[in-house]
Amino acid sequence: MSPDVLPLPLEVLVSVPLIALAAYIILGISGFGSALVSIPLLIHVLPFRVVIPLVVLADFFGSALQGFRLRDHADRVDLAYVVPFSLLGIVAGAALLAWLPIGALLWALGIFVTGFGLYRLLAAPGLHRASPRWGMLAGLCGGVLGGSLGIGGPVYAAYMSMRTDDPARFRSNLSVIFLFSTAGRIAIYLLSGLLLQKTIWWCLPLMLASLHAGLSIGHRIQHKLSRGQVQRLIAMLLVASGASVLWRAWG
Repeated sequence: MSPDVLPLPLEVLVSVPLIALAAYIILGISGFGSALVSIPLLIHVLPFRVVIPLVVLADFFGSALQGFRLRDHADRVDLAYVVPFSLLGIVAGAALLAWLPIGALLWALGIFVTGFGLYRLLAAPGLHRASPRWGMLAGLCGGVLGGSLGIGGPVYAAYMSMRTDDPARFRSNLSVIFLFSTAGRIAIYLLSGLLLQKTIWWCLPLMLASLHAGLSIGHRIQHKLSRGQVQRLIAMLLVASGASVLWRAWG
C-alpha cells in the first residue's frame, strides 16, 4: 500500500504498537504504570487530546485482563472507599482536559511523571500502614489526575502500597480500580466528544495488538525480579519518560 493512502502516518503505525508493548510489559510487572509509559511517548507522534482517550480505551481492556486473572485477591473494603470518589474526581479532571491549554497540560504531565519517578527512586522501602479512610482522598486525587492527564495510577498505587504488602492483593485492587476508573473516563470522554476522533479508532487496534504479549512478558519478568529491582526499574523509566515530556513542552 502506498504511504499516501495509509490511514495513519508510517511513524504512527510503527511506533504505537511498540510503545504499547513497553507499556503493557510494565503493567504486567507492577500492576500499574502503563499510562505513565504510553502517554509521555505517544504525545511525540499523536496530539495530546487523541492520546488521553486512546490510552484510556486500551487500558480498559488491559485492566479487565489483569482483574480477571487476579479477581480472587481483591479487597472490597479498600475498593469501597476508593472507587466512588475516583469517579467523582474523573468528572472534574475531564473538564480540565477540555478547557486547559495543551502547553499547561504537558508541563503538568511532565512534572508529575518525573517527580513521581524520583520519589520512587528515593523513597525508603517498607509498609507504612494507612487508614482505609485515606482511600477517599486517594480516589478523588487519582480521579482528577486520571480524567485530565490519564495518570491516576500512581496515586492509587501509593495508597495501596500503604494498605498491603501482599503483591497479589496490591495488583488485584489496582486492576479493579482501573477497570472502574477507565470505564468512567470512557463515558465522560464519549459525552464530551473526545472519543469521536477517527484517529483514536485507527490507533486502538494497534495498541490492543500488543496488549496480550506485553502482559505475558511482564508477568514472566515479574517472577524473576525482586520487588526492589522492579521498583527501581519502573522509577528510572518514569524519570526518563517524564523528562521527555518536559523537553517537548519546553520546545
